[in-house]
Amino acid sequence: MFGCLVAGRLVQTAAQQVAEDKFVFDLPDYESINHVVVFMLGTIPFPEGMGGSVYFSYPDSNGMPVWQLLGFVTNGKPSAIFKISGLKSGKNNILK
Repeated sequence: MFGCLVAGRLVQTAAQQVAEDKFVFDLPDYESINHVVVFMLGTIPFPEGMGGSVYFSYPDSNGMPVWQLLGFVTNGKPSAIFKISGLKSGKNNILK
């Protein structure tokens, strides 16, 4: 249903489904990533009028996950580029 792309890396299309409506991509060495592209594969569209929120998660100083809303994808906007540099270093932290 979704894909993820980081410059210089292979496209990821095997998201781990962690809940009925939640999918996760693992981004090794996330500290070196500036931007990430999230896109719909086109195989399963959203129901009319629906979309998906995109979050980035990284550990805080205690190892607890911090979730940052990046944006969204919809049938009408099936891909987006998100800047994540600065978020992962603890700058501009906003919790979900």
